[in-house]
Amino acid sequence: MTFFPDGSTLMTIGGLSIRWYAVTLIAGIIAAYFLIADLMKDHGYGIDTTDEIMILCMIAGVLFGRAFWLIENLSEYLKYVPYMFAIGDGGFDILGVMAGAVIFMFFYTQVRHMSILRTLDIVLPAVLLFGIITRTGRAFEQPTVLILNGLDLIGFALLNYILRPYREGRRRGDLTALTLMWAGLTRVISLVFHLDTHAENSLLLTIGVELVGLILYYIVHNRRPTQPIILFDLDGTLMDSHQMVIQCFSYLFKKYGDIRDFTAEKQQEVFGPPLRDEMIKLFPDQDPDKMVAEYSDYQSTFSWSDEVSLFPHVKETLDVLWSEGYKLGVVSSRMTSSCELWLRQLGLAHCFSVVLGRDMYQLSKPAPDGILYAGKKLKRGHDSCIYIGDNVSDVQAAKAAGVFSVAFLSDPTIRSGIEAEQPNIIMTDMRELLDLLDENHEWAYERI
Repeated sequence: MTFFPDGSTLMTIGGLSIRWYAVTLIAGIIAAYFLIADLMKDHGYGIDTTDEIMILCMIAGVLFGRAFWLIENLSEYLKYVPYMFAIGDGGFDILGVMAGAVIFMFFYTQVRHMSILRTLDIVLPAVLLFGIITRTGRAFEQPTVLILNGLDLIGFALLNYILRPYREGRRRGDLTALTLMWAGLTRVISLVFHLDTHAENSLLLTIGVELVGLILYYIVHNRRPTQPIILFDLDGTLMDSHQMVIQCFSYLFKKYGDIRDFTAEKQQEVFGPPLRDEMIKLFPDQDPDKMVAEYSDYQSTFSWSDEVSLFPHVKETLDVLWSEGYKLGVVSSRMTSSCELWLRQLGLAHCFSVVLGRDMYQLSKPAPDGILYAGKKLKRGHDSCIYIGDNVSDVQAAKAAGVFSVAFLSDPTIRSGIEAEQPNIIMTDMRELLDLLDENHEWAYERI
């Protein structure tokens, strides 16, 4: 084994040479993977989505990155055609990788009901980082490549740490367009000052990428954001069931415990968590499933017109949204059958395209499972989604899903707890939702 036999080779083992370019290529893939995984998690996506995106980007890199490289160096490869397929020579063009990523992500996001612009705003800066790290492997042969890397590193820092946070005037797709424009600009600088001799014949491709970036920037700043799907919690958001819930738990405390134990603090705690979880917590000596059944049986004796009612302006607001074509859904900690029953009794069933109770998804709020599953059921995804709930766990679930969070403050005593979770907005009247929808931004937690 020999280390550093020449500038471009890290080590040789017998007849096998491990080049610096191979090492930096792997390092670039790893760095891009972790960056994408971190940002996709913030948007409510699991590691499986990151894996799929990375696989597609690597395929795109091999196909398009290599194709761009061959076009730029065609005269050399025509001297020995089989060498076109010797990808170990480090011959991949970052502009080609970006172009391939855009094409592959377009089809992928269509199938997965994801926002192409939101996805590319994550993927393309990561591809730029991949290119910076990978290109370093050629710096041993051509030190001026480090200058090009420095320019791209400045662009990456601006895109990922300065421009990424939401601010007024930003649009979904900005980072995609700016990444393409920056990569094109640094390539022009490289061509003028001969920083990378391997890309000396890439002027036309560079101009093409620059134009795509400029056109995309114009489009994203002149388009109307996608109409969001709107999901609601049920209890405390659409219907005022506070007294009914208190009476049902009071009934159980009188029968299986001491009503004096049902303190004001415990009364507040029963709103939000799944019913079965509360039974385990409040009545540890009883069978939780039997307690849930008895609670439901007792609740079925209530009249919606006496003990349960809609909050003011809920029906008018929902009728307007439904008539304007918004896709509406309910994601509740109640059982689905109970949600559907109450919606029918309250005259709201026709408004909702999907109703999901606790039995329809895996983890209850504050986990995002219900919100994410609703997006799948509606075949719209959750990249443009508003979730409205009255509880701390509702805000937490919305943030975990990366959707726009609206806290409906039906109980003023919990305002401080709601504010601590920093929802996108707090409403006290459902009519405020109609004014909110007139705002011109995308409907995600970071608003882009």
